[in-house]
Amino acid sequence: MITVDVLLLTLGDVTRDARTLNLARVLSKAGLSVAVYGAYSSQQNEPFIMLTWSDPGGRALRRWWSFLSQATKLSVVAKCVIGMDLFALSAARRIALQNQGSLLYDMRELYFALGPLKGKGIRQRILAVHERRLLRDVEDVVVSGQLDAEIANKHFNLPKYPVVLLNTPPYRDVVASKLRDVCGVSSETILVVYQGVILLGRGLGPFLAAMSTMPNVHLAIIGDGPARQELQALARAGSVSQRVSWLGSVPYDELHSLTCGADVSLCLIEPVSVSYEYALPNKLFEAMMARVPSLVTDLPALHDHIMKHPVGVLVARSLTVQTIRAALERITSPQTHAQMVGACEDIHALSYERQAKTAVALIREHLA
Repeated sequence: MITVDVLLLTLGDVTRDARTLNLARVLSKAGLSVAVYGAYSSQQNEPFIMLTWSDPGGRALRRWWSFLSQATKLSVVAKCVIGMDLFALSAARRIALQNQGSLLYDMRELYFALGPLKGKGIRQRILAVHERRLLRDVEDVVVSGQLDAEIANKHFNLPKYPVVLLNTPPYRDVVASKLRDVCGVSSETILVVYQGVILLGRGLGPFLAAMSTMPNVHLAIIGDGPARQELQALARAGSVSQRVSWLGSVPYDELHSLTCGADVSLCLIEPVSVSYEYALPNKLFEAMMARVPSLVTDLPALHDHIMKHPVGVLVARSLTVQTIRAALERITSPQTHAQMVGACEDIHALSYERQAKTAVALIREHLA
């Protein structure tokens, strides 16, 4: 039997889950005993206990049932249990009830209005009902942005206002990158990077369409996801597939060095759902850490961020070929690019180290 202060559960690959890794590491650094249950695509030295879930792959329901069944058989006692997304929350709830411990929920997205479930009304309603039911036993909700906190608080009428932990990375300096070599492009080519899950609604479709009018642009896509084949077909149809590098998913600790090699980062979120409308994704902060300016959709949370930290060019939410091309021309002009690279230094004040005090204080409150 393992006894820990904090148990984090995530239905996914922990080595590629920035939010889970950063929280587990900062809590461990604060002197708390931490265990993380999830899948691990590689073994690495970590300050926390790694509890491995054997991900069977396949359909979402099969994976969820496997996770729930295996997690509830863990020989672990935890004073505080955190479901690191909605799909891990059922297992976290069961373990917290068994241990008579505190239950926390990282609502990293507005799951009651997910972008990938647009047009799938029944599945979205089931997910929303499931989330609301589980929230009855949650003592604290954590979200990734102030607007998300306001919306979640109003939507669920929460007994406690959500705690905001931004999706920022720990501080790193700019490092040498092999991205151009991997993509096989010269320094004269404008190298644009996208990092994250490959889904519709993440701006990849509109950008691929715009690339047909931008012959000196190469796109590096770091990540995997269900929309890959559809987007590859779109690239072929637009005769730009030879200027797109599909690099697959990489461990979180390798992401920074790759991003440092780009000229521009994509944060073109399409407002296909409430969750996407108010998104403040980690890719924006990862780009700042790499001192890479971003193309950013003009949506509420993203707009507020760019007004405070001018690290990118806002693109009209319609994401037309013309608006994307004009924004790219502006962001790659030498003077504008240099100014935005300089503004990226604001990441000193936003890095995860600045979030650490909030995270540790929250957990200590539940351990008292």
